[in-house]
Amino acid sequence: MQRRTFLTGTMVCLPMAACAAPARPAAPPGATLTWLKSYSRFKSAVLLRLAGVQGIPVRQAVDCYRVTYGSHDGGGRPIRLSGLLALPRDGVARGLVSWQHGTTTSRQDVPSNLSTEGLAAAIIFAGNGFAAVAPDYLGLGVSPLTHTYYAADDTARAVIDLLDVARGVPGVPDSPPFLTGFSQGGHASLATQRALEAAGRPVLGSAPVAGAFNLRTISLIEAMKGEAVQASLYLSYMARGLAARYGQTLESALTDEAAGLTRALYDQPHKPEEIVAALPRDPRKLYNAAFLDAFDHDGSHWLLDAIAANEVSHFKPRAPVRFYFGADDKDVSPRESVTTARMFQAQGGDATAIDVGAFDHNGSILKAAPMALAWLETLVQPRSG
Repeated sequence: MQRRTFLTGTMVCLPMAACAAPARPAAPPGATLTWLKSYSRFKSAVLLRLAGVQGIPVRQAVDCYRVTYGSHDGGGRPIRLSGLLALPRDGVARGLVSWQHGTTTSRQDVPSNLSTEGLAAAIIFAGNGFAAVAPDYLGLGVSPLTHTYYAADDTARAVIDLLDVARGVPGVPDSPPFLTGFSQGGHASLATQRALEAAGRPVLGSAPVAGAFNLRTISLIEAMKGEAVQASLYLSYMARGLAARYGQTLESALTDEAAGLTRALYDQPHKPEEIVAALPRDPRKLYNAAFLDAFDHDGSHWLLDAIAANEVSHFKPRAPVRFYFGADDKDVSPRESVTTARMFQAQGGDATAIDVGAFDHNGSILKAAPMALAWLETLVQPRSG
């Protein structure tokens, strides 16, 4: 669930010239395509090296575009969303990748604005010959709505609609997508795989990193212990997002004080460290008596029911799944990956949980990114030449 991710603080203006603007491809009907920036192989490689990402070559220059596209919310109302499209400068893309970003508390810190995480995904995948998309999600980027944090259907819809729009851009192959993402993006990746496969649409594979999948049975229980510094941030953000998604009031789950504080902190931009400092260190102090009674005694409460309904571990995947996690992750328990892999295996799915080593939440993505790319390479056609 952590916001600050690999390449944080490294995507700065280096004393190197960026690539010239490419010939802009035509946008599909109903979408807009805006060139943002292009990165040479050299500049891309420097950025990855500065970030501490090792073992990833950069074979092509990368062209980055903002995509705005039509979608709809959970009530079926039309909305506009945004995301990033990154294309390799030379040659036809060898496949299609969708990167799902981790938690951000800023509407502007998103892939379509070349956030550090979005640009990293662009370099890693488009720089190796893949067309890559990265959705901003509902309520972030150009969307003025409340971000429905961890609402699985909203997130999957944003991903799938961007994939469908991207396939209408020249140079983007109409091939099954490879789904990958970090933290919240791991949850988003499985939500998308589940939705696509339920509709009979193929997926190449999924590679969630440090993801939270069993929201009610593992994530909530672990977060309520308060061992993670940002536990109260995650939980208040989820309460706000799910209240918006299901038409509930924050006061029905949080204390009046915590509800007011949550609105103030998330309705206007605040840095994660400001949010952490303002919220109670003990997550239990966020909630009202009715919620705590239901939580402590396994009772019913709309928020508990909503959290359970947005778990993404209860389906049989058709495409293979590789879960990557760091053994020292305090933000998202390694049990999430291990347990979900076992659940998938029990249903006959091809799933493996991979311990990348004694890394914390942020460190896990630095280690996992080259491993996910290497696995992707085995799933696509061999590189020509």
